[in-house]
Amino acid sequence: MKTTFLAAALLLTAGQALAADPVVYEPAPVPPAVAETYDWTGPYIGVFGGLAVGDMEYVARQIFADGNPPPQETDLDISASGFLGGVQAGYDWQFAERWVIGAVADIAVTNYGASVTASINGTEVFDGESQVKYLGTVRARLGHAWDRTLVYAHGGLAYGKTELDVTVGGVNVINESQTRTGWTAGAGFEFAVTEKLSLGSEYAYVDLGSKQIFDNGEGLTLRDDVAFHTLKAFVNYRF
Repeated sequence: MKTTFLAAALLLTAGQALAADPVVYEPAPVPPAVAETYDWTGPYIGVFGGLAVGDMEYVARQIFADGNPPPQETDLDISASGFLGGVQAGYDWQFAERWVIGAVADIAVTNYGASVTASINGTEVFDGESQVKYLGTVRARLGHAWDRTLVYAHGGLAYGKTELDVTVGGVNVINESQTRTGWTAGAGFEFAVTEKLSLGSEYAYVDLGSKQIFDNGEGLTLRDDVAFHTLKAFVNYRF
């Protein structure tokens, strides 16, 4: 009997304690939201502008009909510079989390070129001017992304049009234009300012090759070698 009373007293005491201090269940903590990383996959269009520097290299070769004296060559390098500006369009695909591969095509107008004059006693006896009128490229690019920052290398086909004008003693002796192809390679970086807008800068070496631009039919030929460096800034709109 005493045992029964003791058990009842313990149960009553426990019930009063539970009634006085009810158990409160705290909700489970919500894990912090994980910030989404920028995705470079998709098409884009953009505009760019920049400068070009290099040398215009000319090789004049004279072959004599009787072979005496032997053929003679004269090399001339002229420092060249200018500006370029144009439009571009491309597509990027992001894979393996951080790698980005893509393709881009662009076209630019440019005044990159060089000129040289020679005078005797104040009278101009020689005037030569060479210029790249437009420049286009079709390139692949491969880069590594750190969220909104992309660093990449690029390379591919380059093409353009050159013009050469030479006047000797007031007489125009060469007025030639050439469409030519070559290659280009370089590196750049791009930063996504917003989901749609990105800014970047890019370096490229452009080689449009060596080509014969003049032949007088009497053994005198002239070749030029066009290669230069470009540095440009660009703005892209991404879809």
